[in-house]
This record gives sequence, C-alpha cells and structure tokens, in this order.
Amino acid sequence: MSLTSRSASESSLSSFQAAAPGLTLQLLGDVKPAWQGRPLSLTAPRLLGLLAYLHLHGPTTREELACTFWPGGKATNVRQALYTLRALPGADEWLVDGPTVTVHAHSDLNEVWHHLGRQEYAPALDLLHPCTPLLGGVFHGAGTEFEEWLQSQQSALDTAHSHALLAHAGKLRQQEQYDPARECLRRALDLDPLDERAARALMTLEHSAGRVHEALEAFENCRLTLRRELNAEPQPATLALLRELEAESGGTSGGGSRTRVLGVADLPFVATGPLCGRQENLQAVTAHLLAHNRALIQGLAGMGKSRLAWAVVARTLEEDEMARAVWLELNADTPEILLPALLDGLGLHAPTPDADAIAAALTEQHIRLIVLDNAASSYALHTLLAHLPPEVPVLVTSRQRLPRLPRVSLESLTRPDSVALVRAYLEDGRENRNELSPLPPDSYTLDALCAVLGDHPYALRLAALTLGQPDAPGTRELLAALSLSPLGLAPPAHGEGRSVTALIEQSLALLDAPAYEAYLGLGSLFAPQTTPELLALALRRGTADTESALYALTDHGLTTRDTRPGSETVVYRMHELTWHEARAHRALHPHTVLRATRDFAALYTQTPDLLNHEVPNLLGAAGLAHLQHPAELPALFCGWLGGPYIGARGFPTAHLPLLAEAVQRAEEAQDWEEAGVLSGKLGDVQQALLGDQIAAIAQYLKAATYAGRVGLLGRQATALAIAGVLQALNHLPESGATLDTAARIAHQSGDALIQGRVLEKQGVAHAMQKDFAAARDSLQAARETLRPLLTPQHPQFQDARTTLINVTSNLGQAHQRLHELDTALALKREALDLARQSDEQFTAARELADIGEVLGVMNRFEESRAALQEAIQHFRELGATAQESDARTLLNGLPQRV
Repeated sequence: MSLTSRSASESSLSSFQAAAPGLTLQLLGDVKPAWQGRPLSLTAPRLLGLLAYLHLHGPTTREELACTFWPGGKATNVRQALYTLRALPGADEWLVDGPTVTVHAHSDLNEVWHHLGRQEYAPALDLLHPCTPLLGGVFHGAGTEFEEWLQSQQSALDTAHSHALLAHAGKLRQQEQYDPARECLRRALDLDPLDERAARALMTLEHSAGRVHEALEAFENCRLTLRRELNAEPQPATLALLRELEAESGGTSGGGSRTRVLGVADLPFVATGPLCGRQENLQAVTAHLLAHNRALIQGLAGMGKSRLAWAVVARTLEEDEMARAVWLELNADTPEILLPALLDGLGLHAPTPDADAIAAALTEQHIRLIVLDNAASSYALHTLLAHLPPEVPVLVTSRQRLPRLPRVSLESLTRPDSVALVRAYLEDGRENRNELSPLPPDSYTLDALCAVLGDHPYALRLAALTLGQPDAPGTRELLAALSLSPLGLAPPAHGEGRSVTALIEQSLALLDAPAYEAYLGLGSLFAPQTTPELLALALRRGTADTESALYALTDHGLTTRDTRPGSETVVYRMHELTWHEARAHRALHPHTVLRATRDFAALYTQTPDLLNHEVPNLLGAAGLAHLQHPAELPALFCGWLGGPYIGARGFPTAHLPLLAEAVQRAEEAQDWEEAGVLSGKLGDVQQALLGDQIAAIAQYLKAATYAGRVGLLGRQATALAIAGVLQALNHLPESGATLDTAARIAHQSGDALIQGRVLEKQGVAHAMQKDFAAARDSLQAARETLRPLLTPQHPQFQDARTTLINVTSNLGQAHQRLHELDTALALKREALDLARQSDEQFTAARELADIGEVLGVMNRFEESRAALQEAIQHFRELGATAQESDARTLLNGLPQRV
C-alpha cells in the first residue's frame, strides 16, 4: 500500500472526527477537539494542553494538575480551568470531575497506537504523515513537568514512527515495491537523520533495486551527517553492510597497498599498449580535473580504466619535467591501511595525519596529480580524499559509480576502435617476433570476432595475443570456438568477465603442462603477481623452469612481465579478470602458499629487492597467519625483516600491528631468539620510520634481554649499543652505562664484527655529544677491527661489509665536522663504492647526497650538482620522498650557473 499525500492525510483526520461519536481529539499537529463531529470553541493553548493531558494520562488529581500546569500549584487555576471545560458542549458525558479528573475521548493518536499494535503500518503511517509535532507546541508557557511529559510522549511516538516506517519499508521491499519503500525510508531519515538503521535499510533497498550508485550515495549522506552533527564515524554495522554491498560489486582487499611516486623517468615503464578509442575520454577526464581537481574513471573490469589513468599521468609529467605523480591502488582496503600507505610514500610518518603536513609534502615534492586506482570502498576513498588538499588534482578509477565525483564512464569500444585495437596488438606481436610478412585477418572475420567478444578491450587484447601464437588457431577457428561457447555469446553488460572466460579457455588450451601449472599456481597466491622465486617454492619446481613457464603465460597474454633498470628482479602480473578465473580452481591450499611464502622470506632474507617485490604476497601470508595460523607469524617476519630489508626498503607501517603480534607470539612460545630478532626490528621501524625513539629504546632493550637469555652475545651487545645511541640522542643519563655494557658483552663474545658494531655506536654517541675527535677515534678503531673480515671467503664478509659502509660514512661525517674535507670526501666515496658492491640502493643514494653536500662545502659546485641530481634520481626510483626532498633542498641551495 502506498503512502498518502498531506491533503489525503488531512481528509482522513476530518473523516475520523466526523464519523466518531462523542468527544474526538486531533492531537497530531494542532489540538482540535470536536463533539459529535462539531468543533469545540476552545482555543486557549493551556486548556487545550490540559484536555489532551487528561485524555492521554488518565485519571489525575487536582493537585497533580496544579503542579503540572501552573508553577506554584495554585488550586484556583485548576478550578477555573475545569469550570471552563464544563461549559463546553457534551461535557457532562466526556468530563468526569470527582476525586480525580478524567476525560473520555477518542483521538487520532489512539488510532495510530491501535494500528501499530496490530502491525497495520500503512494506515498508521497515513495518520502520521506529514510528520508534525504532537499537540502542535501548546506546551509553551505551561509548567516544566508538562513539557517533560510531552517530550516523553513525543519521543515514544517518534520511536514508534521510525519503527513503523522501517517495518513497512521492509515489507514493500519484499514485494519489490521499491518506490514507496524508498519514500518510507526517506521519511524515516527526515524524522531522524542520525538513524543509521534507516540509512542501512535505504542502502539495502537501493542495492536490491539495482541502484548501486544510489546505495553508495545513501551511505555517503549518512557519513557526512554523522561527521557534521556528531564528529563521528558510521557504526561498525553500517561499515560492514557497505563492505558486503561493495564486495558483491567486485571489490577485493589488496592487502599490499603501497604508494608509488612517479616522475618523467618512469614513463617508459608504465602501462603499455595502444589507447584506441579513448581519446575523447582522455579529454573529458582532463577537463574534469581542470574544472574540479577531481575526476572518476568508472567502468567494468577490463575496460581500460587504469590504462586511461596512466595516459593522464603521462600527459601530466610530459607537460612539466619537474612534476611528479602519486599512484596508490586502493582495492577494498580500509582507511587504516590506505592512509599510512599514502603517508609512507610521501615520507610522512606522524602517528596522526596532519592535513597541513600532507599539503606541504605534496608541494615540496612537486606532486601535480594523485591517482587512486581501483577504489572498491567508497568509505575508504572519501576518508582518504578528506585528507588531501582540494587544490591537488585527484583521479579515481573504480568499477562503481562512486558518489560526489565528476565521472567519465568507459563503455565497450566502438567497432572501428575494436578492430584498430586488435590490429595494433597483432602488429606489435609480429614486430617483436621480427616477422616481415604480417598476415592480418580479413576485415569481415575480425569484425565478427570483435562482435562475439562484445568489443571488450581486455578480451580483444587477449584474443590478439592468443592469435599471435605460432600454434594458435586461425581467426576463423577462434571465432567459431567462441561462438559455440555459451559464455562467448553473453555480452559484457551481463557480466564483465563473461567474454574473457571463454577466451581464457581457448588460450589455456594452447599451454603446455608447466605453463598451465604456473597459471594455476599464480591463481593460488595472495596477490595477482609473483616472482619466479616465490612461485617456484609454492609449486616445488626449479626457479628457471618456473620462469620459463611464466614467460609462456606472458607470451599468451595471460600475464605481463615487469622489469626495472638497476634491478635483477622480474615480476609477473595477472589481470584481475584472468586471476579471478585462475582462483576459481585454487590448485594450492592456502596453508601451502603460506608455508611457501615463509620459506621464501627465509631463503631470500639477504635480498631486499626481491622481498620488496613480493610485499603484497608477504602481507597476504601474514594476514592469513594472523587469522588461522598465528604460530607461523614469527618465522615469516624473521625471514622477511631479519636481514637488511628495513634499512634498504623500509616497512609498510600500516601493517605494524602484524609485526607487533609476531613479537607477542614469539614471546608466548618462549622462542627468545625469534622474539629478540623481531623486537629489534620493531625498534628499527619505530626509530627510522615513525621517529618514536623512546618506544624504540624499549624494544631494543627487550631485544637485548631476549638475546641474553639464549646466550646470543653478539645480538645482545648490538641491541644495547643501538639503545645507548638513542639514549644519548635523547640526553638520557643511562646512555653511558648502556654503551659500556654493550662494549663489555661484545668483548666477551670474541666476535670482531660485533666489536666493530659497538665501536661504531660509541663513535655515533660521541658525535651526538659534539666530541667529533672522540667520534673519529672510535670509528677508526671500528674500521681496523672490521678489516680482517673483509675477504670474500670469510663467513661474516657480507655483514662486515654492510657494517663497514655505516662506519666509513660516519667517519667521513666526523672528518667533515672537523673541517678535514678532503679526507671526508674520500671516505664518503669509499662508502658509496661499498654500498654499490652490496646492492644497497638506498644507502648508495644517501652517500651520493652526502658527497654532494661535501663538494658544495668545498665550492666544487658542478660536481656537487651532479652528485645531488643522481641521488635525487635514485631516491625517486626508491620512493624515498623525504630523502629526495632533503637532497633537492641542498641542490636548490647551490649557486645558480652563470
């Protein structure tokens, strides 16, 4: 039953009063009494309130009436009021005046409660519409007790009204009467804009009606209202419903969201492939960004949203060689993950984000565009947007029509553009294979193939790469196979991956057994990407054979191969549509993948570059361990972080709770060796990334205690030495005692490497106390202690060389402070050579910046400029934005060229 309009509702009230015998009262809105259907000439607000009170409250003494309506409780006021009421028509029948006073009447409010009691929501809601105050405000001027009573009556009625609206909307939704149900829920939100039950019901209704955009808009209205009125976030139930609705729309948790800062040098390594048919879309996105600084590229999976975003990035960077762009993949991750990921990328590690600090970092680093790719959570997206300056252009890509963003929707390509796209990919394939006589398919067959594939860009790319295989079927054979497939006949509008599914089956049929096994294995991982080293462990195959199989998948269009200059690591990535199909088979058990990832971390603990490319899978494994296999966490993190990873690549601080849990699990298991390693690494993160030196000191002292329990004197001395340095930095008096204890334990260990590390820390502590001569002597002693270990055959060679890099760099810094610049420069260059030999890219970039600083002090400005520019380039490639900003400040401080 649909709800009535205001005029119909008023007509219903009039009919109720005309038909009812005796005294009737209209109480919803202005109080209007009637006797036998005729209005009573009673207009005094206090008397109307008294009449309504006696009707609703029931028998009441005169004393109670005096206290309720007349402050001071004068009985004469009650006598006068009752005298006036007795003079009204029919008073002998409806007014009882004895020991207590009672009014017998029938009211519209009686009717409402009657219908609600019988769960007859439609007639009750007709009487309650429009929503007007009970008694129409007649309480003004009455006593406080009456006002409080009336407010309690109004509150009870509002609660019942809301319940009725929600219940009736639920019934209408079940009957698929979406429009009247929507009206009910909007009335409920008008009644109480902060009622999240109504907001959730409206979200569910819109989603049931196939209006996903409106469901997200309902949530966003709820979120903004809560923020504006209460400065609060939506309830967990509301956020859980949003995740459920968005998951049905294809949102997945990425788990490994990390910020990439891109410059002109990155353009050759961004997304490749022709941009056929999207030039108008590119112009529209650019126009939105110019007009609003915000734009959304929306479309189904495989429509080329990310590819178009890369085109916008390329245009932005090409227009200004100093410009840079930020790229962050959101997926369905939460704000608690995404915001720290953004801050990490910008070099900001404050515990709580500061809008001014973010704006300053974006300005200093010349960020001209921020891309938030694959947004699957509107809550996370808008939370992130709230922290970004409105003047910085932000481009969002999503499958969903997210609210409050100027939108460009990507549809299937036009047929000419589809044909052009396939031909472009076929031509690229022939050039890569050095074929001189391309044999393109005829136009009719190619047109038919595009039609069967629904002009879906990703499907067209996959078809072209499939056709390009030496043993592939011809275009007509492929067309015939797809035409016979029931999935192939389904247009993308009925499911974005339907045309891809049939095509993948054709591509898989061309694979040999190892390549097909690699396809299934990649689908079993935690993220749609892998290095051959990790997948080899998961499949229990050789790395070389696994890479050959992955390369075969790339050749067939099922993966892409990513390599970067200066890195020997190769990463293979799978499009989400293909990965979805591979995951449907899930050939490997998740626990098997968890163990393989743990073993991978342990095996490659000394290879931070390789580990860095597997962070999404490492985090996926940590997340699974957290939920199902917590005993695996310590070993996973010991492998991942036990080597030089943190120093070389940092750590995604949004996931710090997982590392803290790994420490706790090791402590509970009384595995003091693992607990010591992980406590030290937690201290490293707190010190180097979060800048919380006091918390770091506590972790290092814990690490020393745990190491001492199992007799690991070297680790104990090292942790104590680091703690002592931080204590000196914070002017804590116990610093000297801590460092002395570290030196004593290092001497007991008889380990030259440990002794060298402790001497280095003592030198750093002296430098902090401005005693650079003492610092020089300690650091020189550390160098002499480490030198015997620097033969490739020595088992401690790698660790000694890493330690020597820091010792040499710090020694150069001490000589610089002593104004011995030639010696300082030579030592810094030696540290740079050692860092490059160890493939410690971050350290090498830092040494280059130091060299540039020393050269600048020596007035060798051209050499200084070259060193700083090289350092800036390396910092940019590593995403070390804070260090890049510092190096750029040094560069800008140099005298300008004449």
